[in-house]
Amino acid sequence: MFKKVLIISVALVFAGVIVMGGVTKAEAKKYVIGLSNFSLGNSWRVQMIEEAKYAASQNKDVEKFIVTHSEGDISKQIADVEDLITKKVDAILITAQSPKALAPVCEKAIDAGIVVVGFVCEVQSDKITSIVNIDQVEFGRVQGEWLAKVLDYKGKIIAFNGIKGTSVSLERFQGAKSEFDKYPGIKIVTTVWADWDYAKAKRAMESLLAAYPDIDGVWSQGGAMSEAVIEAYLERGKRPPPVTGEDGNGFLKIWKKIRDSGKYPGYDSIATSMPTWASAKAMEVALDALAGKSVPKRVLIPIPTITAETLDQYVKPDLPDSYWCNSMLPEDVVKKLFAR
Repeated sequence: MFKKVLIISVALVFAGVIVMGGVTKAEAKKYVIGLSNFSLGNSWRVQMIEEAKYAASQNKDVEKFIVTHSEGDISKQIADVEDLITKKVDAILITAQSPKALAPVCEKAIDAGIVVVGFVCEVQSDKITSIVNIDQVEFGRVQGEWLAKVLDYKGKIIAFNGIKGTSVSLERFQGAKSEFDKYPGIKIVTTVWADWDYAKAKRAMESLLAAYPDIDGVWSQGGAMSEAVIEAYLERGKRPPPVTGEDGNGFLKIWKKIRDSGKYPGYDSIATSMPTWASAKAMEVALDALAGKSVPKRVLIPIPTITAETLDQYVKPDLPDSYWCNSMLPEDVVKKLFAR
């Protein structure tokens, strides 16, 4: 009888099952997670990747974390996902450059038994395990509502969008425009696609100042672009018009600097936030799905709105402009990241 029990116990151990106190318990499976990113072209996306890497390093269920960058090339992003499928990863987190173009390869991954979680940028497919996002339309609407109100519902404005064709940029502008369209007195004189990039927005605003010297307001959906717009005015000794923004530290610092200096009394702004930790949240959802838990098809992250009353809670004067203030990275990790 003893020999039979011993033989069974050994067999169970080799089968990956632990026998303790007469109770069998399967060994916890560790997972290989892939993340398909389409760009590192702005600081938000760089920090977003770091948030995911940190989350993976802290999770005992993640054996390996693979990150790919397609450098703004849709064909390469499709190939990157194909490669992750070939590697037989357990889950793919994807921020898709094109909602439609990336759908077929994501469906191919699902058909191969891989969990697929889109985040921030949409993937237009019902097959996707889940989408983690903020309400991008509401993001833009909140900014548009504020700008319309401070302009007393009339005036000429410039709109600064992100990367042309991405769902994020399109939906944010849709939200803002839904507010502007309510008021016949508000006119968008020109629209700029500056890729959420400081340098591109700065060059554009410098040119636009000559063409439109009497702009009443600027709707900008990205923090680095907002910072660049304000800098263009200040460098010419001009009072910036009301400019909407995001939780980029550079924008929050320049907003605080203007406010505290007293040089332009009454100057104010607003900032909404798409958290850089959306990638970490997508990983959490993917791991829940892999563990057999029921996950919703859509996970919405609440949008914090930064106003004059809460500005000091978010701005980090001791950190670089490229830092995004709604972060979950520990302070020691942030200092290492921005000491490079």
